[in-house]
Formats: sequence, C-alpha cells, structure tokens
Amino acid sequence: TNLLFELMKVNCFIKEARNVPSVDPLLPIKYREPRRNGMRWQAPWGKHNPPTTHRGRNVAKAWGKGITQTDFFPVVLIKDPYSWMGSQCRHKYTAFWGHDENHCPNLIRWRVRDKDETAFVRVKYALEWAQYESLLDMWNKWYEEWDEQTFPHLTTRFEDLLFHGEEVTRAACDCVGGEFTDNFKYVEGSAKPQLTVHKGSNGLVKAMLQYGDPSKRLTGFSDRDRTYASKNMDMELMNKYAYVPPILPAS
Repeated sequence: TNLLFELMKVNCFIKEARNVPSVDPLLPIKYREPRRNGMRWQAPWGKHNPPTTHRGRNVAKAWGKGITQTDFFPVVLIKDPYSWMGSQCRHKYTAFWGHDENHCPNLIRWRVRDKDETAFVRVKYALEWAQYESLLDMWNKWYEEWDEQTFPHLTTRFEDLLFHGEEVTRAACDCVGGEFTDNFKYVEGSAKPQLTVHKGSNGLVKAMLQYGDPSKRLTGFSDRDRTYASKNMDMELMNKYAYVPPILPAS
C-alpha cells in the first residue's frame, strides 16, 4: 500500500482537494497530506483494520482526524497469498502466531508430527482482537470481507502495480476522479519509511527480483504447509484475481 500511495501522491491530483484544509497541523509532517492533492497514506479508519468493524467506528491516529469516512474512496492492494505469507514472515505487523525464521509461514505446526495441527493466528486490530485458523485463513477472511463491501472501492493486484506501475496508477487515478500527470514518476527506493517494522523493506529492483522469481514464492513452506494451503485456499478469490496455485509436492 505504501508503493501505491507514493505513486498516487506524485502522479495523481484531485483539484478539489486544494481547497480542503490539510490534516491536523499539530501532527508530525510525515502524517500530513503532503501535497493537498487528495491522496492519503491510509484509510481514515486505519489501513490494517477490517472495514466492517472499523469503518465509521475508528479514527486512525495517523491521517484519520477530521475526515468524513463515507467520503473516502479506498484503493485496496491484494497480493498473491503465497507471496503475502512470505511478506508476513518478514514483517508480521500486529499478527502473532507460532513460527520462527526457519519455520514460516508454519501453517501446520512443525513441532507436531503425529497429526496436522494448524498454527492459530491472533491479530490486534484497533478496536478488537481477532483469531484465525492459520495465516492462510487470515488472507482468505481479509479479502473475502473486502469483496463483500458495498461502498465504492477499488481492489488491484500488487504484482500489477509493481510491474505495470504507470498503467495501474493511471487507472486508479481515473477511478478516484483525479487528473493524471503528463510526466509519470516511479518510486526508486523502498516505498516504506524505515521504521522498525519496515526495516529491510524491498526497493524497486529488489521487489521485482523477489516477486518476479517463481522459485521464491514458496520459500519457507513445508510440504504439509503446501498441502494444507491447496485444500483451504479461497479459490473464488484466486480465480477472480488470476492467481494460480502452485503444483503440489510429490507424495
């Protein structure tokens, strides 16, 4: 989502936003709308919070104050679930489950050998804790919930944004009613600020190497993880967003 924001920030402009006061001037500069062009870093209820339970009920500490939430148009990024689980292994945010750097995503608990037992995931959202059967179940439930929303929003694939940045940014800008730049600019470095949770985030070239290499898609997955994922993946979402499940390991 940070890559999307950086691209929209410098390439898309909603002219009416120039007449709207920026966010709370007492906030640190990094939390203010940098160009007053209508592009904001996150939804006013918090980008890592489920919309059903948080939209209209929670005000994000950063970029949330003073925003009419029903006027906000979210652009949601979806990522291939296998790659997404790998990202969670590197940056778990507020998700907690049994794993270590040698056993992740650990969908099936690696220490339990006599049966297939999932590693439950607990997530701290702004207004509540939630529990999921596994990291895969978290991905399923998150995007199922977004697909069920009836308010206007756009969902686009992270991979398309990464490899076709100008085309995707243009489409997103058109969708939100903005004016697209005549001089498209890409983000060269990591789009994520170097806060502790984001240290080591990929820049443009590293991200392309990471997500453009099929052999890295299953890094860390055990055969039991892969089998579980194949049986429990939301295939409607996979088909809708044209994600192809990997071939199962030979039994």
